[in-house]
Amino acid sequence: MSKQGKKKTPNKSSKNNQKKKTNTKTNNSKKKTSNVKGNTNKKTSNVKGNTNKKTNNVSKTSNKVSKNATRKVEKKEETVIKEEVKKEEVKKEDKVDVKEEKPKKSKKNIILIVLGIILFLILLCTILFFILFGLKESVTLEAGIKEIKISDFYKHDKVIYETKFITDVKKIDLKKVSSYNIKLKVGKKTKTIKLKIVDTTKPKVKFKDYYANIDYQINPEDFIESVSDVSETKVEVLNNIVINGYNDYKVKVQVSDKYNNKVTETRTLRIAMSRQEVIKELGSPLTKEDILYNVKETGDFINQEEIDNINKNGVGEYEIIINANNLEFKTKIIVQDTTPPNMELQNVKIYDDQKVESKDKFIKSITDASNEFETTMKTEIDYTKLGDQEIIIEAVDKYGNKIEKKATLSIIQDKVAPTFKGLYNITVNKYTKINYNSGVSAYDEKDGNVTFTVDTSRVNVNAYGTYYATYTAKDKAGNVKTAKRKITVNHDAADRNAKIDAALNKSGRGYEQIRQYIMNNVRYSSNGGGSDKVWYGLTSFQGNCVVHAYLYQAMLQRAGYNAKIIYTTDQTHYWVLVNINGVWRHSDATPTDRHRMISAATDAERLEHLQGRDWNHNNWPAAL
Repeated sequence: MSKQGKKKTPNKSSKNNQKKKTNTKTNNSKKKTSNVKGNTNKKTSNVKGNTNKKTNNVSKTSNKVSKNATRKVEKKEETVIKEEVKKEEVKKEDKVDVKEEKPKKSKKNIILIVLGIILFLILLCTILFFILFGLKESVTLEAGIKEIKISDFYKHDKVIYETKFITDVKKIDLKKVSSYNIKLKVGKKTKTIKLKIVDTTKPKVKFKDYYANIDYQINPEDFIESVSDVSETKVEVLNNIVINGYNDYKVKVQVSDKYNNKVTETRTLRIAMSRQEVIKELGSPLTKEDILYNVKETGDFINQEEIDNINKNGVGEYEIIINANNLEFKTKIIVQDTTPPNMELQNVKIYDDQKVESKDKFIKSITDASNEFETTMKTEIDYTKLGDQEIIIEAVDKYGNKIEKKATLSIIQDKVAPTFKGLYNITVNKYTKINYNSGVSAYDEKDGNVTFTVDTSRVNVNAYGTYYATYTAKDKAGNVKTAKRKITVNHDAADRNAKIDAALNKSGRGYEQIRQYIMNNVRYSSNGGGSDKVWYGLTSFQGNCVVHAYLYQAMLQRAGYNAKIIYTTDQTHYWVLVNINGVWRHSDATPTDRHRMISAATDAERLEHLQGRDWNHNNWPAAL
């Protein structure tokens, strides 16, 4: 190291001179460093020049030796140059570091100290903030609150961080005293806080005086007008009351809840003949029973005329005073009307070319105790609108009691045809003249009774059969109604005989031929055939044993046989007794297995098939 790079210790008395010398040395070091670098470059270039010259002068036979020698020389020169450069840089660094080392370390320490103080203050402020405004360790709430809020769990009711309930607080009975562990999610953490529901509030009580009869038994509830508390309450009288006549007695009443919160007040018990106050609704007559506790014993103390005058005057406030035993009992009578009129409405239907006459059309009935009221239709009718509209009618009595009711107005088009009345079925004998208008009317909902016409062209009263007369009615709107009326023309004997003859033509005229024809063509049913069993059998081709017997008899007689209807004593079966060649024989045309074989049978043979049944042998000839 050169003399310029050595460190000198300055004297205390020459600090300023030392600073100047230090600066001068630093500048000189910089210049020397630049000079060394310049000289080094020059030496390197000179060495390279000399080397090149020596190399060119070497003969070809010694090229390898010369090259190796040259390389060694170059390496030595480069090493020398590098060492000189390093020495110069070390001198420079030593001079600079001596002066700058102490200031750098001092600044870093100051910065670290300041940062530490700031972090400490931030931490301290955060701790103080959470102490003053953070979550409570436990929460106490009064029973009866409406809801539990997040802010209840923070100091000063200020929520300072995103917080949610984990516990379902809506399931907590807020009227019940109890303790709960409430879990909250505060940011990403979970916090559990003890919640206590307490009841420290006295019941809210409205006390009252009480009037009673002389036989009154103390009831604490009589002195309470209203009580409000979140928990169960108890009412009791604290002093002993001895009732010994009409007088005023002081009663100490206490109301307490189940958590021993109490309210106490002294009220007056008046043992009186009459009640303190009576409220009557107009229309409900005032009586002595309303005023007196015991009418039988004290009824004479009130004049009936006073009560009658109150009933006559109606709504108002009155006073009845009773003087007895040097005591005065006052009863306040309030007659009021708080009842609205009693109104019943009815729905109305009109056609699109009609108007509602008045609002009274919707009012079916209305009454009021005051007998003075007004009605108003609060709906404006839209006559251009088809269909149903809601109509509101209001009734107000003289004391302002109101009632509103609704009815329906239906505006319709006339698309309904008239309807007929009296179109009952008609049954007549042949050749009868029929009055088709008798008992018949056509009615239209809008037009009332309307005229009608009758078409009888398809009715023939000269021949038996079923016919229909056609009735037509038309209203003013052009709606047409058509209806048919059934007309039945009865057959006569000639018609029956013609039917029998037609059957005989098919069956033949022998008794057995006729029997076989009936069994094969008239089936068995439970129907008895009505008034003309023969006709029924020939037209409906069905019937019971009675129909078969009468039809068989008619056809036999038409064929020239003498035939009689015969039946069992209990009338459970009918058949025919026919005279065949002067001999009476039993013959049955009923198409059942039991009776099918009976043809020209004797009495004995008939009895055998009747299975214990018999007939009155005195009424019919014997078949022997």
